[in-house]
Amino acid sequence: MQIGPTEIVDTFAEAFRLRYTRIIVTAHDDHWRDAAVRAACGYGTSVLGCDAEIGVEGWVSPADTPDGRPGASILAFSFSAEGVAKAIANRTAQCLLTCPSAAVFDGLPSAADRAPLGGHVRYFG
Repeated sequence: MQIGPTEIVDTFAEAFRLRYTRIIVTAHDDHWRDAAVRAACGYGTSVLGCDAEIGVEGWVSPADTPDGRPGASILAFSFSAEGVAKAIANRTAQCLLTCPSAAVFDGLPSAADRAPLGGHVRYFG
């Protein structure tokens, strides 16, 4: 396959059975939303070398966020439900809520499997 000047040789692919979650991150403006998202996603991106694979799924307009501010949808993947729950709690506390004006919301409100987040980071805010 050819994409632009890059040839991609179809020889190998890996797939892992992972658990995932989605969070919605909002902030006062695009600048602070982007700063929070960069901190959370820049803190390691491969589950092979850190707690979770995490990245931006997409930008969310203020009209579609719970608090009416600019947002981002972030997906996080890990090998177990416990692993993804711990990773999201750590990144929320260490990367997201330490960013001025940032807020974090449940991005999968109708999911059957739940992991507590508030109890781990209840002292922020």
